[in-house]
Amino acid sequence: MTKKTNSISNKFKIIVGFIICSLASSINAQDKDQSSFFIGYETFEMTMNKFQNFAGEVGYRFDDKNQIRLMIGEVNLTERHLSSKWESTAVDGNNVEGYFRIYELYYDRYFGKRKNFYYSGSIAYVKDEYNHLISDNSLENETATVGFAIGYRKEKLFGLKHLYANISIPFRYYFNDIPETEWGDTTISAHKFVNNFWFFIGYKF
Repeated sequence: MTKKTNSISNKFKIIVGFIICSLASSINAQDKDQSSFFIGYETFEMTMNKFQNFAGEVGYRFDDKNQIRLMIGEVNLTERHLSSKWESTAVDGNNVEGYFRIYELYYDRYFGKRKNFYYSGSIAYVKDEYNHLISDNSLENETATVGFAIGYRKEKLFGLKHLYANISIPFRYYFNDIPETEWGDTTISAHKFVNNFWFFIGYKF
């Protein structure tokens, strides 16, 4: 890790810690009938990559409109997943494996009559790695990001009081972007504006 990327990681951790501490100080003032901690496991990305490592979220819902959550991901990206045109837009071609690390902090604002839909602002630390299986080519990139997300949360999943499902579609801007890179017949797509799809199933306390 270079001094530059080390600095990005450390600054992000300081910012996240400050925001969490500031918001946590207001928890006792919230309506306990509406507020709740929650923790969820990400199922979509993990299923496509054979459940290698971990992706999930932990957060706190202050009331029916406001929520903060931290998404954590450490995912090994399989060659099959990256070469699938409908599963991944990061790679066009075969013979590439990867690794994806993300720590992404969201502030969610719910809207609508039932307060199930939300929009979000986010900051994140992201690390991408790609390795060419038939050559010595490899790529590693670390960056801070800012972005937004739209999502939907379903409470009382399957009629169970504490179970929930959360669908989130984030969009990120990479401050340290990845240019389009060609390895023979395979292309690593440019990473400047990046989005993906999360599907969490979790438990609220």
